[in-house]
Amino acid sequence: MKIRSKSLLLRLITPLSFLSIATVLTISVSTYFSARETLKKSLYDRLSVAATLKEEELSQWFQTQRNDILLLARLPEIESQAEILLSEAVAAPEQANGESEQPSDTEIKQAAKKQLADYLRDIVVFKPDLAEVSIVADDGTVLFSTNQESNNTKQGISANATYFADASDKITPIFYTSDTTGTTAITFATPVLDGAKNRLGILLATLDLQDVDSLIQERTGLGKTGTTYLVGQSDDQNVFIASQQVKESDREVDSFAIDTAMAGESGAGLYQNHAGEPVIGVYRWLEDQSLALLAEIDQREAFSPARALARNILLIGFVATGLLLSGIYLLSRRITQPITEITKAAIQLQSGDLDQSLTIASQDEIGVLAQAFNHMAQQLKQSFVILETNNQELELRVQERTAELEESKEVAEAATRTKSAFLANMSHELRTPLNSIIGYSEMLEEDIEIIGKTDLIPDLHKIQGSSKHLLNLIDSVLELSKIEAGRMELNLQAVDIAELVEEVLMTIRSAAEKKKNAVVLNNLSTVNIVETDAEKLRQCLLNLLNNANKFTERGQILFIVQTPQYENDSYIEFVIQDTGIGMEADQMESVFEAFNQADTSSTRRYEGTGLGLTITREFVYMLGGIVTAQKAPEQGSIFTIRIPQVIPSLETQLVSSSS
Repeated sequence: MKIRSKSLLLRLITPLSFLSIATVLTISVSTYFSARETLKKSLYDRLSVAATLKEEELSQWFQTQRNDILLLARLPEIESQAEILLSEAVAAPEQANGESEQPSDTEIKQAAKKQLADYLRDIVVFKPDLAEVSIVADDGTVLFSTNQESNNTKQGISANATYFADASDKITPIFYTSDTTGTTAITFATPVLDGAKNRLGILLATLDLQDVDSLIQERTGLGKTGTTYLVGQSDDQNVFIASQQVKESDREVDSFAIDTAMAGESGAGLYQNHAGEPVIGVYRWLEDQSLALLAEIDQREAFSPARALARNILLIGFVATGLLLSGIYLLSRRITQPITEITKAAIQLQSGDLDQSLTIASQDEIGVLAQAFNHMAQQLKQSFVILETNNQELELRVQERTAELEESKEVAEAATRTKSAFLANMSHELRTPLNSIIGYSEMLEEDIEIIGKTDLIPDLHKIQGSSKHLLNLIDSVLELSKIEAGRMELNLQAVDIAELVEEVLMTIRSAAEKKKNAVVLNNLSTVNIVETDAEKLRQCLLNLLNNANKFTERGQILFIVQTPQYENDSYIEFVIQDTGIGMEADQMESVFEAFNQADTSSTRRYEGTGLGLTITREFVYMLGGIVTAQKAPEQGSIFTIRIPQVIPSLETQLVSSSS
C-alpha cells in the first residue's frame, strides 16, 4: 500500500488554514460593515446639513423674489404708467399758449407702454431671472407684456399663478412647465394699486428659476456624485423643479424617497433614486414651498472608503496567514515525519512482515510510541507462533467434532424417517376406525329418526363431533410433521379471490349461526386473480375464521379483503376482526406456537389442539407472506394475513419465461 507522506501534515494544516482564512474574512466583513455604518451616519449628517442649507437658501430666495415683485408693483414709475394703461380715458395735456392739443388715447397708452418697456429692460439687467412681466386688467386683458405675443390677449390670473397682495400673505407656490421654454417656471401675481390703494389691475411676473438651478445643483461638498434636487407637482405629476433636469427627463419622476417626501414625510436611508441607481440620501418635505428637497450620493462613492479598508485588511490578513501557515508547515513536518515512518512499519506488519523495528531518535511522545511499536511487533511475532500451534491443534479437534456431527446427523435423519413412518402408519390406523365410527353414527341417527327415538340423537351428535375432532387432530399433526420434514409442496395456480372468499364464508356461516355471530364481508380488493396455492390459502382463512368464531359469542366477525402496496410491491391482505374475548399482551407473543391454548385452565370452555394457528403461520410463510395478531381497540382480536399477489419464485419464473 502506498503511503501519502503528507496526509497527516495536510490534516494538521488544512483546519488551521480554513480557520485563519475564516478569521480574516470575518474581521474584514465585520470591519466593512462597521465602517459602512459609521460612514452612513457621517453621510446622513453631511446630507442633512446640505439639505438644511439648501432649504434656508431656497426659502430666502422665495422671500426675496416675493419682496422684489411687491416692490416692482409699488414703484411709482410702474404705478403711474400702469394707471394710464388701466384707465379708460386719458386727459390731454394743455399747451403753453392756452390752446390744447388733443393726442389720442392710443398714443398716450403707447407712450406709457414704451416707458414701461424701457424701465423694465433696465430692471431685467439687474434681475435676469424675470422671464416675462405683464400688466393685466381685471377683465383678463393683457395691456402690457415684455413678451410681445401676449399683448392684447386674454390671460387673467390662471391656475398656474401664485397670487399675493402683500408680504404677510401666506402662499403656496405653484410650479408648472412653461409652454415656450419647456422648463419649470413660477408666476407671481400681485395687484397694481392707485393712490387711494384701489386695485387697478394685476402685475404678473414669470421667473425661469435659473437661480434655483444654480442654488440647488451646487454640490456643497457632497463629492463627485453628490447631488441635490427639487421635486414638485405640475399637472398632477411629480416633476423636477430645475430647468436642466426638466429637459433631460420627459416622464414623471418617482422613487421611494420622492414618493415619501411628496406625501409630506421627511427622512433618510438607502434606496434607489429616480434613475434606479442605489444611493444614500436625505429627503425633506418643504411645507412653505410645497416642494420635496432631496440630497443624495451614489452608494459606490459613499462606501468606497469602507471597501478600501476591507481590501487592505484582507491583503494584510492573507499575507499574515501565509507566513503563519509556512511556519506551521515546517513545524508540522518535523512532527509528522517520524509518525510516517511508524505508519509505514505498521503497514508492513499488516502485510505479514513481522520483522519490523524502528529507530528511537527521541524520548518524547513519538519516541515512546516507537518503543511501544517495537514491543508490540515482538509480541505479535510470538503470538503468531503460538497461534499457528493452536491452529494445528484446533484443526484436529474440528475434524473429530465434524465426524461426531456427521454421526449425529445420520441418527437424527433416521429418527425423522422413523417418526414420519410412525405418523403415516398411525394416521392410517386411526383414520380408518374413526371414519367407520362417524359413518355408523350417521346411519344410527337415520334409523333412530325412523323409529322415533329422537332423544338419543344428541348423544350420536356428540359421538360424531368427538370423532371429527379427533380426525382433525390427526390431520393437523400429520400436516405439521410434513412441514417440519420439508415435504410440504405448493400447488400454485390462478385463484379467483371473490370465489375463494365466498367458499370460505359458506363453510363458516353454519358454525357462526350456531353461536349467533354475524359474519360481515368488506371486499376492497382491486384485483380479481392472484397466483398462489388455493388449498393452503383456504385452510389458513378457515383456521382464522374458526378461531374467531370459537372465541366469540353473540358478536360480529368482520372479514376485510384489500390490496395494499408496500415498497412498490403488490399484496393481497385478509383481515379478520372479532368481538370475542380477545387476548392479553403476553398471549400475543406465543399465539402462533404449536399446542398453545388460549384457555389453559383445568375447566376449559374452548376446544382445540393449538395447531391451527401454527399451521396457518407455516402455510403463510410458504406463500411468501406474513400473519400477525393484535388486540382490537375495544374488544376482541385482529388477525391479518398478507401475501404477495404473485409468489416471488413464481414471479421469477414468469419473468424468465417472458424474456
